Order: sequence, then C-alpha cells, then structure tokens
Amino acid sequence: MKLSRLLGLSLALLLTSCMAYMNKNANPYYFGMKVVDGTKFKKTKTVGTYDYTENNADYFFKRGYVVKAKSAFRNTFVHMSWAELAAKQMGSDVMLCKREYVGTASGTSVIPWYVPGETYTVNSRTSGSVSANGYGSSMVVGSNGYAIGSSSSSAYGTYNSNTTTTIQGPGRYDYYSVPYSYNYYDQYALFLVKKYYWSDRDFSYYSDKKFKNFVGYIKAGEWFELAEKSGKYRRVIYGGNSYYVNRDDKIKCY
Repeated sequence: MKLSRLLGLSLALLLTSCMAYMNKNANPYYFGMKVVDGTKFKKTKTVGTYDYTENNADYFFKRGYVVKAKSAFRNTFVHMSWAELAAKQMGSDVMLCKREYVGTASGTSVIPWYVPGETYTVNSRTSGSVSANGYGSSMVVGSNGYAIGSSSSSAYGTYNSNTTTTIQGPGRYDYYSVPYSYNYYDQYALFLVKKYYWSDRDFSYYSDKKFKNFVGYIKAGEWFELAEKSGKYRRVIYGGNSYYVNRDDKIKCY
C-alpha cells in the first residue's frame, strides 16, 4: 500500500472517530441504557469514577445521591471515556463502572482491495518534407514597342514531430485474508446525581419568595432537595412540596 494512501486512510479514520465521539447516538453506553430519574440536570465538567460495588453504591446513597441512569451491554473493549461523556451529558458527577471478560471470538475475514491498472507511455514520431514551385510573366509597353519577361521560383522544407500518449490498463481486485481476534466484555455503569442535601443546623423555610409566609424549620440532618438558586432565595423541595429559603441565612448544604 502506498504511503500517501495509508496516511489518507489513517486521517479519515481519525476524523470519523472524532465525529463518532461527539455523536450521542454513537456512544455504546447509550445503547443499553435505562433512565431511572427523568429530572434534567445541568451538564457536569468532571466525573468521579469508582468501582461498581455494593459498598461504593451504599456510600453515595447515604450522601444524597440517586441513580440517574444505568447501562449494561456486551461488546468489545469500550474505553471509559465513553462512559464519562455520557455522564457529563446527563449531569452525573459520579459513576460506578465494572467490566467482566466473557470470551474471545476469532476467525479470518476477507477484505477486497482495488488495484489500479498499469500505466503505459507510448511515443509516436512523424516526419516529412514539403516543396512548392511558382511561375510568373510580365509585359511592358512603351512608345518604341513592348517587352515580355518571365520568372520562376521554388521552395523546399522538412518537418519532425513527437507525440507522447499515456495509457492506463484496466484495474482489478485483490483479496486479502486477515485474521482477527476480539475479546468481549459485559460492561456496566451506574450514573449517580446529587439530589438530596442536609444542613448542620436548623433553618427557616417559607411558602413565598418574599419570605412573608413562614412555614417552619427544616431540622439539622434532615434531607431536602436543592431545586433552584435565583436572586435572594433558594427553592427547596421538602416533604414533597416546594418552599423557599433566604440565601442571606448562608445555609451550608452538604
């Protein structure tokens, strides 16, 4: 294979891989995905990756994390960056992953390859000569009589020319037998999002944004959802209902 063709093929594969990486529909982790929590979350910039174990899952569940989505599929080796990309797009900042080897598939594949025909160069040469003859006569009349004269002329030359023609013969297909061996894995990912928070002290919550209708206190250590931060208030979901908290209280959420 010519070097220029090999470089061109490598560049095409690289561009195809980049476009596939940016395409959500090409991500293998989406093929076997099941969305558990349909709430929309903002995209994240960083993702923490941990082993898919029961202890790790319990650790994050006890800290207010819930399962956003889970994915399970069988395929050849898929780099973890695909799982991280899916996590960032869903707003998940923690994912638990596991990969288990299940077997190897091997064999031989036949690949056709077009081979252009050979190129031939044909030279043709032509030569020759040309000649020409000419004749003429004239008459002069005067008072004492007239005179008649005649003349003749001839010309001769040669010429040469070279013509080069390139001819390409018909192409053909060659077939190559390429052995392959692929390792297959069962791959799992659990995508988690931080949904529930708690504070280390009691704080007031209200039914309106202007904090005129006091409802009660959220006790220290009790779970609530942090739904929105806007202006002077925070909107929280507590006991299944939506309330407002004054941001000036500087409540620390954990």
